Amino acid sequence: MMKRKRRFHVVVLREDGKQYHNRVVEWLQIQRGLVLAGTVVGGLTLGTFAFFVLAASHGHLVARNIELRHQEKQLKKQFVDLGKRLDEARNRLSQSEQQLASMEELAREQNLKIKPTPGMGGPEPDTLAPQAPPKASLSDPRIQAIESGIRDLNSQADFVYHETQDVGRVLKPHLNQMAHTPSIWPVKGFISSGFGDRQDPLDGEPELHPGIDIAAPYGSPVEAPAEGLVISAGWQNGYGNCIEVSHGNGLVSVYGHLSKILVKPGQTVKRWQKIGLVGSTGHSTGPHLHYEIRRNDRPINPKPFLLY
Repeated sequence: MMKRKRRFHVVVLREDGKQYHNRVVEWLQIQRGLVLAGTVVGGLTLGTFAFFVLAASHGHLVARNIELRHQEKQLKKQFVDLGKRLDEARNRLSQSEQQLASMEELAREQNLKIKPTPGMGGPEPDTLAPQAPPKASLSDPRIQAIESGIRDLNSQADFVYHETQDVGRVLKPHLNQMAHTPSIWPVKGFISSGFGDRQDPLDGEPELHPGIDIAAPYGSPVEAPAEGLVISAGWQNGYGNCIEVSHGNGLVSVYGHLSKILVKPGQTVKRWQKIGLVGSTGHSTGPHLHYEIRRNDRPINPKPFLLY
């Protein structure tokens, strides 16, 4: 047999013993409901506020993470750019040092003394000024160290550049003179007849040989031994097909008995440039090159000029 649930009724009495009106009870119930509803609404409001606070915090963390990734990407790019600039600075310094060493070696060979000149001027604006460092690099000590290394390398390169310029100013006139001084064999061969007194190979009479004869196969290329200006190119009695090249400072080189002339009067020639072919034209017993050097219209022995 099932037990019936007991029900309890609460009766609120006044001081005189009479029961309160039902509206009072209803009002008390309404108050209780309002309190409960307020509690629920307050809880929901607090929960909503907490949700937005957490959402905002999460959004800030996401934005900060994106910013940090962007900064990391920028730093990587800066490191790559700095690496390229560092390599360029090293290469520039290395090239300047090699150029300076070559000039100093050439100066020693020519017994020249390089006097240091007072510091004047500055680096060329386009080629020597280092690039401005990225703004973001100022906050990273690693990038600052690289920037400092690049500035040091550029400073060293600037110094070497000016040293090279000073040496170049001293060497320039000497290099120009060397470029116009005959110093190579005009043709590959051997000397078959030297400079000075000899017997004429055709009639045996004594004569002064104003040059040297270099025996070489017919048609061998004849090259200019230095820079110069062709002052004559054509037939000359005794010389056959002949070329004369003026090298300045009173020096003239002469090439006789050619089988073919490859230059014209008034033409500028460079060292190693082919100007003719070996032959046996004119007063000759066989293929060879008659080679003369004249200083102020007087023949001198060409042999000391055969350096290379």
